[in-house]
Amino acid sequence: MQPRVIFFDMGQTVVTGTARSARRLMASRLDLSEKETRKVGRLIMTHLSLEPSSLVEALRGILVDHEQNLLQTAVEEVWGEQRRGVKEVDGATSVLRMLKAGGFKLGLLSNTWHPFYSGVCECCPELIELVDHHVLSYRLGFKKPSPDFFRHALEQVGAAAERCWMVGDSYELDIEPALGVGMHAVWVLHGPEREKTLLAQVLRGEKPRPDWSVAHLGEILEYFSRKGSL
Repeated sequence: MQPRVIFFDMGQTVVTGTARSARRLMASRLDLSEKETRKVGRLIMTHLSLEPSSLVEALRGILVDHEQNLLQTAVEEVWGEQRRGVKEVDGATSVLRMLKAGGFKLGLLSNTWHPFYSGVCECCPELIELVDHHVLSYRLGFKKPSPDFFRHALEQVGAAAERCWMVGDSYELDIEPALGVGMHAVWVLHGPEREKTLLAQVLRGEKPRPDWSVAHLGEILEYFSRKGSL
């Protein structure tokens, strides 16, 4: 029988990070334009850089007017800040432990870069041990909300879409694309003010509804319990 798999987004779902995103931190240090900021954000999340120097070389291709030493300093600072800034969402490891005990395979499905993922591994080693599949944008070279990102995850786990769930905080990046490929989806709506436009569209029936929505990660256990899965 095919496995039942629950995928989790990382940032703001099972862990939190710095108040500002990596691209915004880079933008503030390098005084980037909005166009440059978007380009940097895409590259950071899709380039397989395991150390700052390789990312600096990649960034030089899109920030041609910036001095290499300034790029190096900015990347090293943001790299360290992102790695050190990771904190577990309260109870996340316990939630994953209970789901694993219930017979689910677990996965991380996230737009991220190496220092943040390294920070998760250092901050939450038990959580990482519980995870069977790691589907990360910087390893794949593309990112959510691409349907191919989710299809790749399904191929990796060897399970049909209807036996998989996506748990995430972003309707645009997590919920809508997961539903679009036939997966189930649970929306962790802990910041409804950030999602108010999309939430209104869902409530009006203009966009597909998730299978369940919760205010806090721990509440997903009730959903799976009601389905007789725990």
